[in-house]
Parts: sequence; structure tokens; C-alpha cells
Amino acid sequence: MSFKISCQGATSIKTFVDFLWNKLTPAVSNTIRKKMAPQIAGDMRATYPAFSGNRSNLEKHILSSLAQEENFNNYWQYLHNPQSFFKNYIENQIKSYCSDKGSEKMKTFLKMSLDAIKNDILSAIHEATEIAKDKRSTASGWLDLFCDKLRNMEFLKEAMCKALDPEMNRVEQNCLYMPVDEMVPEIQKMLSEHLSGCWKQCPCCRAICTNTIPTHDGDHSVPFHRPQAVSGISWYKTNNFVLDYCTSLVASDCFLVLDNDRHIPYKNYRQAGGDYAKWSITPDTSAQPYWKWFVCHFRSKLEEKYQKRFIGKGKIPDEWEKNHKTECA
Repeated sequence: MSFKISCQGATSIKTFVDFLWNKLTPAVSNTIRKKMAPQIAGDMRATYPAFSGNRSNLEKHILSSLAQEENFNNYWQYLHNPQSFFKNYIENQIKSYCSDKGSEKMKTFLKMSLDAIKNDILSAIHEATEIAKDKRSTASGWLDLFCDKLRNMEFLKEAMCKALDPEMNRVEQNCLYMPVDEMVPEIQKMLSEHLSGCWKQCPCCRAICTNTIPTHDGDHSVPFHRPQAVSGISWYKTNNFVLDYCTSLVASDCFLVLDNDRHIPYKNYRQAGGDYAKWSITPDTSAQPYWKWFVCHFRSKLEEKYQKRFIGKGKIPDEWEKNHKTECA
């Protein structure tokens, strides 16, 4: 790439050096930011257990975090807008990682990037000077024009090298105190790509498909379903929550009732068509204690949000009350 630089009106090499550094410094800062983003993303994958595996692993850590917080509004967002919730969770973890501007890791990444760029610039200064001295060499357009105007190449090299350290120090300070938000989107994008997957939710309990390919072939599936009360489903013509898990319902003689009052045996749930036909739900009577604890702990919130009740067929079994958060999380 050739650069056309006019040196007309320049009365000294210092004038040109100042001009050149004014152009170089912003580019150096941008380069460092681009280098640091993948370094931070890589370190977070290596040191944060939530980011060390696939999205299913991340979801386990999110569910544990939600249980520790006991914030129903956060649960509600996770259940009804999981993709947005995951994105916000990742962003918050990045901000937490970067919040300490003086952290040793941030300083190490910055120093590594600065040293590499400094060496590149020094090498370019020396190489450009030698090329400019060689009348027989073919230089880029800007260097040819510059060499026609300035004869004292050694003084130019000295002036450029002398200005290098102060400029690098200025870049370092700017990078150390730059707003974290400037780097977060790029880091978030890198981590999200590493943790990609399908976002389809079970039409009955809102469990998220665990396939790691966003547009995968075949059925959607999850290793564990949830009580259908979590997604607000009630028994037919009642306001009683359904506490059964999807896996136990497909093993039962119960019926799935659609909006058009069409009744389909849960065992043949795929006949309902639409999303139901695209899910693989294996009959199983076992159930995770996590969502039992969730239902017990947030029963009043769930009743308020869905305008349904844990009474009648939806009465919470006494044994569910024995599930403790510490065990579930």
C-alpha cells in the first residue's frame, strides 16, 4: 500500500515526526484493543468454569447463579427470553473481569501487545531508513516523496526512535483507563460464538434444546425437562398448575389439549404438529430436584404472574418442600 505524504511547508524533521506520530498513535491504540479482546476471551475460557465448555455447561452455572441470587425477575427473563438473558449474563461476567483496571492480567496483556507493536515499529523505522538511503531501491510512493524532501536519514531515524517510548507510554495509559464498554461487545461476540447452540424451547416446559448447532438437523431435545407449571400450564378447564414433568406425562395416559380443544394422548404428542412434532421427549418418571425447589420457593410469584394456583391437582407435594437450595444448586 502506498501513502502520499506532502512535506511542503515542513521546516524540520521534528515537524514531520510529530505529524507521523499523530497518525500512528490512534492506530496503535486500536490495534492493542483488537489484540486484547481475544486474549481476554481466551483467558476467561481458561479460568472461568462457566465458559470452559459448551452452552449446556454455561447453563448449569447460570442456573446455579440464579438459585444463589433468588431473584424471580431474573428467572422470568431466563425462562421467557433465554437468548437475551445469556447475552446479558456473558456481558456482566466480562465487565466483572475487566472492572479492575489495575489487574495483573490486564497489565500483562497490555504489555505483551505494546512490546510486540513497539518492536514492529522499531523494525519499520530501521528498514525504512535503509531503503530510503538506497537510491537503487524501489520504495512505496510516500517514502520516495519523503526521501526527495529530506536528506538526513540518520537524524530522522533518531527522531522517530526518540519519540517512540513517550508515545508508547501515552498509548499504555490510554488503554489502561479506556472504558470497559468499548471492549465488551467484541469479547462478548467471541465468547458467544464459542457457546453457540440451538435456542428452541420445549413447547410444554420451556427447557432449551441442548444441541450445539443453531440450525441442526433432526429433533430438538434436552436431558432434563421441568414441571409444566414453570411455563404456566394448567390442567384442562381449571386454574390448577400442572406439576408433572413432560417426560412423565408422555409415559402417562393423560391428554394434551390444544387451543382448538383438540385432545391428543401425551404418548402421541407429535400428532399435535408444529413445535410438538419437532421435539423428542423420552418417557421417564425421574425428576430433577432443582425445579421442585424453584416451584416451592417462588410459588406465590408464579401464581401472581400466571394467575393460576397450586391447588387441587396442582397442589405441591409435601416431599417437594424437602429439597434445599444448596443441594439443588
